[in-house]
Amino acid sequence: MTSTNTRPAMAVLAALAVTIGALESIPFPALPLLQRELGLDPAQAGLLSTTLIITSAITMPVVAKIADDRGGRRTLLVLTWCIVAGAVLSAFATTFPVILLGQFLQGLGGGVLPVSFVVARQLFPDSTPVAVGVLTGLFTVGTGLGVLAAGPLADALSRQWMFLLPAIAVAVVTLLAPLSLPGPAAVRRTRLDWQGAVLLALALATLMLGLYVVTQALLTAVVLLVAALGFGAGWVAVERRSAHPLVELGILHERGVWTASVTAAALGASYSATYFLVPQLLTGFGATASEISLYLFPTVLVAVVVGPLSGVFVRRVGTRVALLAGLALTAAGTLFVAAWHETPWQIVVGLLVTLGLGVGTAATATYTSVIASVGEQDTGVAAATCGIARAIGAALGVQVAAALLTTGGSFRLGFLLAAVVVLAPLVLHRKTSGSPVAARG
Repeated sequence: MTSTNTRPAMAVLAALAVTIGALESIPFPALPLLQRELGLDPAQAGLLSTTLIITSAITMPVVAKIADDRGGRRTLLVLTWCIVAGAVLSAFATTFPVILLGQFLQGLGGGVLPVSFVVARQLFPDSTPVAVGVLTGLFTVGTGLGVLAAGPLADALSRQWMFLLPAIAVAVVTLLAPLSLPGPAAVRRTRLDWQGAVLLALALATLMLGLYVVTQALLTAVVLLVAALGFGAGWVAVERRSAHPLVELGILHERGVWTASVTAAALGASYSATYFLVPQLLTGFGATASEISLYLFPTVLVAVVVGPLSGVFVRRVGTRVALLAGLALTAAGTLFVAAWHETPWQIVVGLLVTLGLGVGTAATATYTSVIASVGEQDTGVAAATCGIARAIGAALGVQVAAALLTTGGSFRLGFLLAAVVVLAPLVLHRKTSGSPVAARG
């Protein structure tokens, strides 16, 4: 640990993780309300629901590279004020283009987590896994709190306050951040590879949109996915000859980076499918939106405890053991719900194991693994690689689950597929060293 007083800085990072996680998740349970008040058709509602994910995937590697080169504090401040502006726009939007712009700005919040890792590694060089565990867990907690609070806030106050309350919290924390967060240890004034950034953005945007429309317009999806491959190939060609590439392609060859990215994609696909299926299942029991939030509340409480402890667990037993445990718990809870979902309490028990215990532990181990695989100067980009993989996996998981229900498939089959997907990365990690991890400086 550095000689700097790290408690205020960690408090700022923790508060940002919770509030931005909440802002990211609020639009999902409120989508029917937004659709009704703004007069959105199904296609517009679908685009609105995916704007956050698409924006996060597109901007994450760019902001992570900027943070690696020029410091996490300044990058965090710019991101958080953009997020506040987006939340205010979303709150007072009366037309579809305005709320879409607001959600685009809020989508920049996806870059806050890898940028926070850059700052955390600087603050805690000897206990990075614990810091990563705390931030990852609290971001998950914030996501759960957003889901829980959206309905009650809209019912008790208005849809405006769903966005404004967390935005005010983010603004307050951002005002305190310059006093607490450390400046960069070293600043590299390298030119940003804008050509590579644009090509990567186009590749990710067309890929995410292709995954989104695959169940609605197959031909359009095929065209978009082919375009994504073309943009991706162009990006690789540009990065290979760039003097200052956005992503050093050699990083992607590191075993710890690509295995962590595959794991993040599988984890994202599995838990997003579960998140999609569970509300649909509970609705079948006649549960209202508020009751669904109540059923999810125990999972959030467990995640509050597991988030910080998962970092300690990773440090004690090593990333391999922690990752295997997290993936196994995620699959076990999903399989429990697949076998027993006749009453709501059975679903709650399964969620406690899957989302409360498994996902948090596996996510912390995954991010710790990828951060430890690279030097400090590449922390943000490596973490962003996992974040992009998780976003792509999440988009794919939701679409597969939605297609399954649309074509008359059973909930049991959906949960079984989610369990199989999350267990698949075990093959990649069976020969990985299980020694405790210390981040490489």
